[in-house]
Amino acid sequence: MKSLKVGLCGVGNVGGSVLNNIISSSSLLEAQSGVHFEIIQVGARKGNKVVPYKDLNVTKNLLEVAKNKEVDVLVELIGGVDFAYELVSTAIREGKHIVTANKALISTYGNELFSLAKENDVEIGFEASVAGGTPVIKALREGLVANKVSWFAGILNGTSNYILSEMESNKTSFDLALRKAQELGLAESDPSLDINGTDAAQKASILAALAFHVPFDFSYVSYGGIEDVEPEDIKYSMELGYSIKHIAYGKLDDNLVSINAFPSLVDNGTLLSKVGKEMNALEVFSEKVGSTVYYGPGAGPEPTASAVIADLVDIAKGGWDLEINSNSDNALQLSNLEKSQRYFRLQVENKTGVIANISSIFAQNNISIEALIQHEAKSKEDLESIPVVIVSGEITQDEASSLQTVLEDLKEVISDVKNFRIHSSNI
Repeated sequence: MKSLKVGLCGVGNVGGSVLNNIISSSSLLEAQSGVHFEIIQVGARKGNKVVPYKDLNVTKNLLEVAKNKEVDVLVELIGGVDFAYELVSTAIREGKHIVTANKALISTYGNELFSLAKENDVEIGFEASVAGGTPVIKALREGLVANKVSWFAGILNGTSNYILSEMESNKTSFDLALRKAQELGLAESDPSLDINGTDAAQKASILAALAFHVPFDFSYVSYGGIEDVEPEDIKYSMELGYSIKHIAYGKLDDNLVSINAFPSLVDNGTLLSKVGKEMNALEVFSEKVGSTVYYGPGAGPEPTASAVIADLVDIAKGGWDLEINSNSDNALQLSNLEKSQRYFRLQVENKTGVIANISSIFAQNNISIEALIQHEAKSKEDLESIPVVIVSGEITQDEASSLQTVLEDLKEVISDVKNFRIHSSNI
């Protein structure tokens, strides 16, 4: 039976779950994986009081774990970027393999870390950094290795998907949906990175590096969050036949790779529109096999711990032969030139000629109007203004932003204009 000596840094929710699985389920792991795991040392800033196993070697100095000569593989679960990079790079120079769930670390320092790992003949496992227990990294790293990936599209953040699903199914506000997510443990007390799109964008950057063999470079990802989505947008989207989801998207076209992650209207006839609550899903289109879809829990201690342990098993059995970002002519580009249909929602004065004036703005900018919703005022209090929803033809991000500015400058428009992408199911 193969054996692996593990140093674990970080014993929060995920780290604690990894530790518990390795210790309490050792017989099951050995039977199913053929690997015997031995915890050599645990790094925890608060020391023994946060580690429920008294016989373990626990240190508050995490770099001590990285330099421990007995450790074969360092599991980094502390989060953050700068110290995590110091910890992981130190361990690599000491000849240790790495397993991490840290998407911020990989999307920021992936190039340096994989280059350093190659120099020191060690492996880096990072399955847990994207989609938790759903093996999307393994699919791109191994399962689709014989295929040229054309594009991927997915829901990669469980918190934002739960909020949007709650707003749609229970017709609640963004704030109430967020509060419920926090009560259920599906959102952090500070959920900024989830709701502003950063989390999904970092994951998209990692997927693009694997799918298209380009460098890890988060600066090329265009992204936005769900904080501006209102119940009215959910309602009008449903009327148009869409659901609003936060979609991460990457595309390869003539050796140029574009990546973005934005709240988008998704056709209700597609698989991604059916992904509810905190679940994740990824659709990958390859030239040979066509579309493949991966679905499962994207967050939570147990799914993430499962992915960490799967990487440990792979490392014990020899790791991965595929080099990251090797021998590729592909290059990253900003996605501002990608075209898509757009949803615009305006609150306008309820008077004659307003719609004609707005339509002329679209015409002057050579932008077609594919659909328009205008409902009559429901009460005397609403008589002064009415909502107007317009679906445009395909335009770029820059064109959409410019059009939004022009519309907001019209005296007939009395509030900020909402502007969301419409995700194409025929990419």
